[in-house]
Amino acid sequence: MSESLPLDEEVGQIFRAIPDLATPEQVQSSLRAILDDPTLALFWWDREREQYVDVHDAAHELRDPPGRAVTLVEYTSRKVGAIEHDPKLLQRAEFLETFVPTMRIAMERDRLHRDLVEKIDELKASRLRIIEAADEERRRLQRNLHDGAQQRLVVALLGLRAVEQRIHADEAVAPLVRDARAELESAIDDLRELARGLHPPLLAQRGLAAAIRAGADRAPLPIELDLRLEVPLPPAVEAAAYYVCAEAVTNAAKHAQAATVRLSVVHAGSALTVEVRDDGIGGARIAVDGESTGLGGLRDRVEALSGTLELESPPSKGTRLVATFPL
Repeated sequence: MSESLPLDEEVGQIFRAIPDLATPEQVQSSLRAILDDPTLALFWWDREREQYVDVHDAAHELRDPPGRAVTLVEYTSRKVGAIEHDPKLLQRAEFLETFVPTMRIAMERDRLHRDLVEKIDELKASRLRIIEAADEERRRLQRNLHDGAQQRLVVALLGLRAVEQRIHADEAVAPLVRDARAELESAIDDLRELARGLHPPLLAQRGLAAAIRAGADRAPLPIELDLRLEVPLPPAVEAAAYYVCAEAVTNAAKHAQAATVRLSVVHAGSALTVEVRDDGIGGARIAVDGESTGLGGLRDRVEALSGTLELESPPSKGTRLVATFPL
C-alpha cells in the first residue's frame, strides 16, 4: 500500500482496480500490483472439502513460508479465506483494521457468487439430462410402436383384406369384414400419427428441415415455410425446435381458429431462431404447472438449452411465438 494515500483511498483504489465478477486469478493479480507484493497469494475456504484452495481451486495447506506471513480472513463463526503476503503489511494498522475486513466481505461475496453460478450450471445440466432422457425414451417408444405393434397390425390387415376378397359375395359376413378392415386401417393410421408425434423418424434420418416440411404437409391448415438451415445442428436443439413448431401449429389449428400460419426457422451466426405466426384469435399464454405441458413444457425445454421463448398474443390480433437457441 502506498504511504502517501489516505486509508479510504487505498481501499477504494484496490476495489476500483478489480473488475466486477472478476475471476480469482484477476483478484490476486490486481492485489499483487496494488500492494506491490508480486508473490501475494489468496486462498478460499472450501466448505465441502473442508480445506483451503488457491485461485485455481487446488487444495492448499496453510503454513508460514520463510519471509512471508499468513493472515486469516474469517468471521468468528466460520472461515472465509487467507492471504499469504509480505510481513511488512502487518506494520500498518489499517491492514488488519480495514483491509482484511473489506477483503473478508469481498471474498465471501465472491464465494457465494461462484456457488450460485455452480448451482445454476448444475441445474441447467440436470434439466438437459432429463430432456435428453425423455427424447431417448420417445425414440425408443417410436421404434417399438413401428417395429412391434404397427407391424403386427399391418400383417393382420393384410390377412383381413385376403378374407374380404374371398367372401365378398357373402351378404351377411362381407359387410362385417369390410367394417373391421376399415377400423383396422384407421387404427393403424392413428398409431402412425402417434409414433410420429412421439419422435418423428425424419428428424433423426434427414434433419430438422425435412421433418418440418413433412409436418407442414400433414397440417390441417396452410403453412408458409421459410427454412434457412445450412449445417446440421445439435440433436437436442433440432428436437426442441421441431417441438416448438409442432406445438405452435397444433395450437393455431385447434385453439386459435387460424386460417394460415407462417413458420420461419433460421440459423444465422451463433443462434437458431424459430418464429411461428398465425392469424387467429390470439389470447394464448404460457402456463407452467406441475404437469409442465403445452407451451409451459416448451419453455422448460428451450431454457434447458440456454434459449429463450417469447410469446405475443394480443386478443384478435394473432399469435407470434419465438424461440431462440444459442449455438
